[in-house]
Amino acid sequence: MYSTFIFLSGKRIVVVKYCDFIKMVLNIASKIKFCDLCEVCENIQKSPKEKACLILRKYITEYRKLGERLKTEDQQAEISFYPVLRLLIPKFDRERSAYGVKEHALAKIYIRILCLPKGGMDAEKLLNFRSPKAGVNQAGDFAEVAYFVLKNRCGEGKKFTVEDVNSRLDALAQKHAAHDPRGMDDELTLLLTGMSEMEQKWLIRMILKDMKLGVGHIGIFNAFHPDASTLYDVSNDLSKVCTLLHNPDRRLHEVEITIFSPVRPMLSEQCDIQKVENCMKNSAFYYIETKHDGERFQIHFMTGTFKYFSRNGFDYTDIYGSNAMTGVLTPLLSKQLQPGVQSFIIDGEMMVWDKNIVAFRSKGDNIDVKSLKGGSYLQPCYCVFDILFYNGEVLTNKPLCDRIKYLNSLITPCEGVVLQTERNIVKTKDEVIERLNEAIDNKLEGIILKDPESVYKPNSRKAGWFKIKPEYTGGLMDQVDAIIIGGYYGDGRRRGIISHFLLAAAVSKDGEPEEFHSLVRVGSGYTMAKLEELIQKMKPHWRKCSPGECPPGIIWTKEKPEVWIEPKNSYILQIKATEIVESSSFKVGYTLRFPRVEEIRYDKKWTDCITVSELTDLWQRASGKLYSRHAYSIDPEASSPKKKRTSNHQPQLGKQFCSADVSTATIKSTLLEGKEFCVMSDYNGMTVQHIETQIYENGGKFVKNPGPSTFCVLAAEKNIRVQSHSNSKQYNVIHTEWLLNSVASHKLLPWTPQNIISVTPETEREIMLQYDVFGDSYTEISTEENLKELLSKLESKVSVQKISVHEMADMDIELFSGPSPMGIFRLCIAYFDIPSEDDFEAFCVRKSLELQKLDFEYYGGIVSTMIDDGTTHAVVHSRCQTRLEEIKLLNRDRRKKIHIVNEKWIKDCVDQRRQMDERNY
Repeated sequence: MYSTFIFLSGKRIVVVKYCDFIKMVLNIASKIKFCDLCEVCENIQKSPKEKACLILRKYITEYRKLGERLKTEDQQAEISFYPVLRLLIPKFDRERSAYGVKEHALAKIYIRILCLPKGGMDAEKLLNFRSPKAGVNQAGDFAEVAYFVLKNRCGEGKKFTVEDVNSRLDALAQKHAAHDPRGMDDELTLLLTGMSEMEQKWLIRMILKDMKLGVGHIGIFNAFHPDASTLYDVSNDLSKVCTLLHNPDRRLHEVEITIFSPVRPMLSEQCDIQKVENCMKNSAFYYIETKHDGERFQIHFMTGTFKYFSRNGFDYTDIYGSNAMTGVLTPLLSKQLQPGVQSFIIDGEMMVWDKNIVAFRSKGDNIDVKSLKGGSYLQPCYCVFDILFYNGEVLTNKPLCDRIKYLNSLITPCEGVVLQTERNIVKTKDEVIERLNEAIDNKLEGIILKDPESVYKPNSRKAGWFKIKPEYTGGLMDQVDAIIIGGYYGDGRRRGIISHFLLAAAVSKDGEPEEFHSLVRVGSGYTMAKLEELIQKMKPHWRKCSPGECPPGIIWTKEKPEVWIEPKNSYILQIKATEIVESSSFKVGYTLRFPRVEEIRYDKKWTDCITVSELTDLWQRASGKLYSRHAYSIDPEASSPKKKRTSNHQPQLGKQFCSADVSTATIKSTLLEGKEFCVMSDYNGMTVQHIETQIYENGGKFVKNPGPSTFCVLAAEKNIRVQSHSNSKQYNVIHTEWLLNSVASHKLLPWTPQNIISVTPETEREIMLQYDVFGDSYTEISTEENLKELLSKLESKVSVQKISVHEMADMDIELFSGPSPMGIFRLCIAYFDIPSEDDFEAFCVRKSLELQKLDFEYYGGIVSTMIDDGTTHAVVHSRCQTRLEEIKLLNRDRRKKIHIVNEKWIKDCVDQRRQMDERNY
């Protein structure tokens, strides 16, 4: 029977004979080319959000139609959308464990696969992909940088199917879990070498779990099914979502909670203590619970079997134990279950219990709760605060006051093993403030306020739970004034600019700072406008970091920035954080937990930053906590209203935002007629207004913001606005010098690579047809000046990289799947026992060994003039063995023995193109 079907592949329509399809496979994913899925992702990314969702819906519809036709032929056929969905939103796939691969590891693999010089331009682009100088216009997006490096270096691809890619990614995750780095390297090499540059770009994003589609996971879920997001919140299972919601017309009216399927936890809304009355309107009383500083965990139990899931749905049962005989917690926890408990799902916080001090330890103590082992003075302790399922009954739709009754009959508390979170009833704001102040005195993180009528809503932050911390209320936190010593390039909308900072504390001597020690890395708390202003002030003073070195007067350890700045040219940031914690990543020995910028202190001198001794005093004063003040029922700052400032000055635009006054100017030529320009910066002493006047006098138009009719943007430097337009690639950004040269020569000159700051993709293709990568024209005759500029570029882009013998040996293995036939003696260091006598026999032996020595060096060996610690072989001629016994005696006294061979060993190795067994010589 013959039938045909239509399947969307990006912009193409593929018509396939269905009978041929069904004979080959039963899994729909094995017939969908990975390149076709990548084309769909490409189209989604390039389209506006509404159109992107439409493309995705159409793709899913055709996928379902194909699956139904396959199902009519064979009921056993696998038609789930899961193989594709787990690639589209890899961050939410819980079936596949972590890959353990980040951008730097991928960069090193590409450098090896492509045989790129280590100091070369393309290798630098990959390794420093966040730097705008290395990554060009794709800075901050590793997949895009890799795509442009791979251009014209890859084959056609189209080799892998969706099923192949999923299979290889499963293997990659398994190799990582088995601590097999060589196996991981092999899997990645197999994938990357068989794909086109576009396929590799999307594969990289899937591996890094950052798709950058422009459509979030909610949009993708909604495109698949209206209830997909809700079902995922209670199951954390993409496969279950695809199976239960395959039919888009069938709605999920009641979401079921099931044992051993992790549920997305209910979340708390942030609340300022001064505004807590607004949160207490729905009920006569509220519950107050302690805010524990641990890891959010769910525990599932049924008929003797336990499962532990983190807040993100990852399974940690192998650590805590699946039954009463295994793990670090289950053997103790199982003893505390009350009679009659058959099954449950409970929600709570996994804490660390210190047996020595008989108290909890916080996450700020750098303790990984999930890696604790038995027999230590530290052990996991579970603090339960809610229950979702009990003895076969789903409890999520019951109010919290009823769920607590079930919780009370579930577990018998045991100190250091399992506890029920402390809970009190409050009715007024003053009572809530009193509880918060108690938490501050006890050095706790804060409190949780809960509505007794609230039902359990997975993944919801506005359902009746409120978290109250001192940091949410002004005036309760101590601030830290630290100075910027380094910067990091950002990604996303901040890509190409320095968006994160390394801050330091001063080491003072006689009241003056002598050194600056790294303290914390911060990247939040400021708006884009404030960030742009700060970057502009610091731009001339940034310096690139040298490998393995710290600048004079600045010391950092593990946390190293990408660029650095001298403190005298820097600024102080006022930092708000929850506490000071110990850390070996920073020179101070401490760092700040949850830091964010409160204010940029332009009013303070660079010498006024916090000192290491002041930081130590602050840490000791409140056991590391940065809050010690109490909250009050009336905000002290609000009690005295501030007087409104009045000003007689009218607001005015800054000079840089004013357009040129051309009321008295006259049009002198039609050189720029019909062309619109946007001037972004001054040039060589000429103001923006002066340049705009020249545009007007030559028949052109000028605007303050570019639009659809703008011919090009003119700039002399890359400020924030220019960088933004360069990244968008919507406009041609050209150096102002081009316009002035055109006006001077009375003709519109063509754009050359020397004029270009950035261009649109269309213009870039045109330029590439006329110039090579170094900016050398294919058609124009070079001048002396052009050649000098071209040669200077070549010198900066071409570098000679010395590699060690061990690196050469590794390269041999990679290139020849074993030792190289031209590197037989690689890693061998040989001493040749050449006789010094002048008789004829010694002369013949000497000449023979000299020839063998040449062969030995030619095939990768290193000749030593004496037997030392590095020597691996001693070559003694079979016709002259006068020093043989002396060499053997020397070898007996060595800890690391050498091979004593005759000249025939070298000859046979060369003849056989491999190292022969020394024992035969």
